[in-house]
Order: sequence, then structure tokens, then C-alpha cells
Amino acid sequence: MNKQAPYSIYIYNPIEDEWPFISSFPKKNWNTLITSSNRFADCYLYANAHIPQFTLISPIPIDGEVKEYFEELSDCKSTIIIPRTKTPFICKNITADTDVFNFLISEAKKASHMDIYAYAITQHVYDLKRHFEKKGILVRIPEAPDEKNAWTIQHFGQKSGFRKSFFPLMAKGAIFPNASVAKKNAITMFQESAHGIVLKTDKGNAGQGVHILRKNEINSEKKLKEKLLIIFQNEPFLKKHPIIIEEYIDTSKEKMCPFPSVEVFIHQNGKIEIPYYCNMIVKPEGEFYGMEMHESVLKGAILKKVMQITKSIAQTYKQAGYRGRFDIDMLCDGKNVYAGESNTRINGGTDTYLIVKKLIGNDFFSRRYVISSYLDLPSGLPFTIQTVKRLLSQHFFNKVSKTGVIIGSISTIKNGGLTYTVIEKTKKSAYEKVDVIVSLLTNNKNKE
Repeated sequence: MNKQAPYSIYIYNPIEDEWPFISSFPKKNWNTLITSSNRFADCYLYANAHIPQFTLISPIPIDGEVKEYFEELSDCKSTIIIPRTKTPFICKNITADTDVFNFLISEAKKASHMDIYAYAITQHVYDLKRHFEKKGILVRIPEAPDEKNAWTIQHFGQKSGFRKSFFPLMAKGAIFPNASVAKKNAITMFQESAHGIVLKTDKGNAGQGVHILRKNEINSEKKLKEKLLIIFQNEPFLKKHPIIIEEYIDTSKEKMCPFPSVEVFIHQNGKIEIPYYCNMIVKPEGEFYGMEMHESVLKGAILKKVMQITKSIAQTYKQAGYRGRFDIDMLCDGKNVYAGESNTRINGGTDTYLIVKKLIGNDFFSRRYVISSYLDLPSGLPFTIQTVKRLLSQHFFNKVSKTGVIIGSISTIKNGGLTYTVIEKTKKSAYEKVDVIVSLLTNNKNKE
């Protein structure tokens, strides 16, 4: 290891970020929710494509094939470490696992210092930093605010905090302290709305914790009350956290970019950078399922409005002391753009952005159309990584043409799904490639 270079570690810690949401469920549900979030760990190798050599600390084992695949694709070198699981929080598990903790210390001593990166910057990450410092290690967290400003992560990352700060930029709505008050107001707000309402828990995960009640689907007060009763009975997180109710924005008239999202990076010196924008792929029930990334997904007046909102919010974050990555998810009805929420962490498009930039270059945003998505594999078919590779091998990313398909995660294949990224020269060819992938993987002849 180069003594002049930092020792870079990346911690995949979604559970630390999602714990307020997960812990609101009965304990019998925790394992399922934890497993669901942790299964994307191998995707986050790609979130380090800009680092030549790094250690990924994962809550679950990562298949050696995906490590080899990533390294060959990115020309990076990675070491993967899995601490023994003693708590739901991986940073605590790092310090509790003496072998892992001592290994990281020994590697850091060979370098100039340690850089800690993470899926989410949590209090556990700051605590881990102190544990290393007590052992004489110089530690930086390059993509995070100073600990005195760590409050900004939760404040802006929670829907209630974001709404309190930026409500003039958002759809009409309100924050309610508990389910009882929310239920009473939901009926009035639904009746007064043009298209319906959206119920959101303060902290969710990839669309979980979001309920959309559309007027074209609920045509009577009786049906509305029945729907609300079911939601509040079946969703325990709505009983334990503040609830946000806002007017439903009908995005059906905006065909190009109904769900704009912008990633922002605030450097330690306060410089604001906008790495990319994209259109989120969102299922009807509000679940995030991927994105399409190219300069053409936003144009004209809509692009101008999106950037005005982004820059205004970013300035507020900067002045409050926030540093690092965040995104701003928005909605567009064809005329107006509304800020929706912000994720103050690595985002659904960060890993895609970093690997595509590495493969194509800084000008990829104009040269390649990128679609990143998730496909539910047909149930009952014995899919393995070998099956997927066999079916998609002719379509894999080619370093000469700089087009093709990248497999995002092998662990999701074992759980009945596939994350993938398509890189093509045009939108038309990108969607044609998506159609090919879907056809190949959903064909009933795939049984081995």
C-alpha cells in the first residue's frame, strides 16, 4: 500500500439509516426487513468506482464472481470484509469483531490516514471514527458534515424536517404528530384536493411508507374511510412517527420527466456541485424502481425550474453546515415542479453515475443514454448467476463500443430479482436493449 495514499473503507450500513422505520414494526418482522435492505450490498461496489483501491465492509457475504466482475469492469481493486453479526448496526459490529477491527487498524497504519465512506452517515459512523482515533489512526470522513453539524443529516433527510424547511417549494400539505390527528385531517384534505392525497411516514425506504389515495380510484367517503382504516391498521410505522399528508400531484401529463431527481455534492470547502439529474422510474404505488439518466431527460422551462429549486435548497444545506451527497426528488405535472423529499446519503443513482462516468468519461451525460432498473424474475424458475450470464452474455458491456449491459447485483438474483444498468448511445437503443433483457429473462424456456 502507498504510504502517501489514504486507506479507503466503504461501509454498507442501510439498516443504521432505516432503523427508525424498521424498529417501528414488531420484532418478528425485523429479520425480513433487514434482509431485504442488506441484499443490495454488492451493488455498492460500484459506488466506489472512483477509488482505485478500497475495502468494502458488508453485512452479508458477497459472491466472488461479482467482485471479479466489478474489478475487471472498473479496473479497481477491492477487499471485502464481513464482520460477525452481533447487532443490527454494522459499525458496532466492526468494533465488536476484534479480528476485523485489528485488521483495519493494521491496514490504516500502512497508509497516510483512513478515509471512511458509507452508504449513510449515521451517529454510528462518527462513533466508529472515534474508536479508530483512540488507536492512533488519523481518520477523515470526506463526504460528511462535521459532527457538530450532523443534525442536518436527519433534519433534511426526514420528510417532516424537509417540509418545515422548504414547504413553499412543495405540494400543499401538512405534518401531523400522530395517526389519530392524521386520520381526521386526511378525509378533509382528500375532499378538498384535485386528484387525491399522499400519506407518508417520516422515514421510509425506497417507497415503503408511502400510500397514494387517488380520487379516480376512491369515489365515496365510505371507501375513503375504509381505505384509511386498512392503512392505519396494517402499517405500524404510521402509529409511531409523525405523518405527512400532501396533495397528490398528477404526473400523467408529463411524458418526458414526471419524477425529476437531482444529486448534489457539497464539498468540504462549501463548493456546490451537481453531478447529474435523472428521471426516476416509479411504480404506481410510489415504489422506486430505477432511473434514466441523460441530459435530454430534462429540457427547457422544466429544467430551469428544477435547477432553481435545486440551487435554492443546496444553498440552505450549505449554510446549515451540511457536507457530502444528497438528492432532491421532485414531481412534475407538465407545468409546475414540486420538491418532494431529500435523501441525505448515497442515492439510488449514485452507484450508476460513478461506474458509468468511470467507463465512459466525464462527458457521458451527453454521449450515452443510461437506464438503471430492477426486474422481478419469474417465480418457479431456477435462476442462478450462471443462468443470467448465459442469457445475457452477448449483451454485456463492451469496452470498445462502450455500450451494453452491466449486472448490478448477484445477491438479488438469489432473491428473485435482477438489478441492471443499460448503457447505449440513444434512448431508442437503450429501451430496445431493456426489452431484449426482459424477454430473455422472462421466457419460460429458461429452465435448466
